[in-house]
Amino acid sequence: MPQAEASPSRFQLSAIELVRLNDTALGALKDMGSPVHANGVALLHGVLPPDPPAQLPKTLQECADVDPHHGQGAQRSWFARQLPSGCRIADTEREAVHCTLVTAQSGLVRLHPGRAQRNWDSLDQWLWHLHHATLYPPGPEAAEQLHAMRLPLPTKVRGVLGVRGLTLVGTEHDPGVGVPRNYYDGTSYHLATLYADALALARLQQTVLDAFGSEVARIGEHEPRRQKVAQMERDLLVFRRSYWAAGFGRQGTVDAMVRAWQQSAGLPQSLQSLVSDLGELSRQVQSAETETTNAILGLLAAVGLPLTTGLAIWQGLPQAGASSLFRILGATGVVTVGLVTLFPGLRRLFVDLFRRKRRGGGR
Repeated sequence: MPQAEASPSRFQLSAIELVRLNDTALGALKDMGSPVHANGVALLHGVLPPDPPAQLPKTLQECADVDPHHGQGAQRSWFARQLPSGCRIADTEREAVHCTLVTAQSGLVRLHPGRAQRNWDSLDQWLWHLHHATLYPPGPEAAEQLHAMRLPLPTKVRGVLGVRGLTLVGTEHDPGVGVPRNYYDGTSYHLATLYADALALARLQQTVLDAFGSEVARIGEHEPRRQKVAQMERDLLVFRRSYWAAGFGRQGTVDAMVRAWQQSAGLPQSLQSLVSDLGELSRQVQSAETETTNAILGLLAAVGLPLTTGLAIWQGLPQAGASSLFRILGATGVVTVGLVTLFPGLRRLFVDLFRRKRRGGGR
């Protein structure tokens, strides 16, 4: 793509990729009655401005900030202008998930020489501050959290991955651009391809799960219908066998990145919650249908039995005329009302039946 203008935060954009859900997933989202906030992921490749090293975490924060209430929304507006025609940033997005690689021609400077990070080496400092895109010193639990986010990566690169994104820091000096066999060239290439694709896949998974969650909550506000619940169960099964089961073949590190981001964003828990909620909705549908069947059977028994008995008596009368038929029907109606009045269970079946019918007709 042509060289783009720098953003208000001076992020220099070099390329854009747009990854959308496939037709099956898009069709499932379209069939949902609840609004879908997103249906794809935009990958924006570029470089951070050449600020002093100690300011890079703050610079990254400004580059990733797409909150419309910050800086009059200038950074968000700039990002929106870079997207292809017909695309826009989802209203729910406030900060971009960022993937960064930082190297230095000499040793990395210490960002905070103070007490909070006195026992931290400079690499861990950079990992923590870049991942959180902040210059604020970490709390006492930060070292343990950072260790939990560590990724198994090749030598000369240390990295962490969490819900905010992927952060990579070079552990040795950078020979520089254009130097033969620069050992960071491969990491840069993987960051722009496989690693970025891993996070794009994870974000697509999150997009679908969020849409499913909204739809389950919406249909749960009313008495669920069998057809709708069954369709949701089928769509979720397709999602679990497609996007959720997708991987990168023998690229173990990349698959580990997808799983790490899933865990940090709570996606496995969201998926399990959806399965449980849909199972509960299915149980409610089955229970409602059983109650409806019982109510219909009760109605047939309360009306049909007295009516059948009355007609049999009428046919046995010496003079089975119209006047005697009306008297039999009147007596049958009295017996039916008496049965409904005397038996609370039968009365409850009638009330529940007509109540469900009225709610169903009002939707």
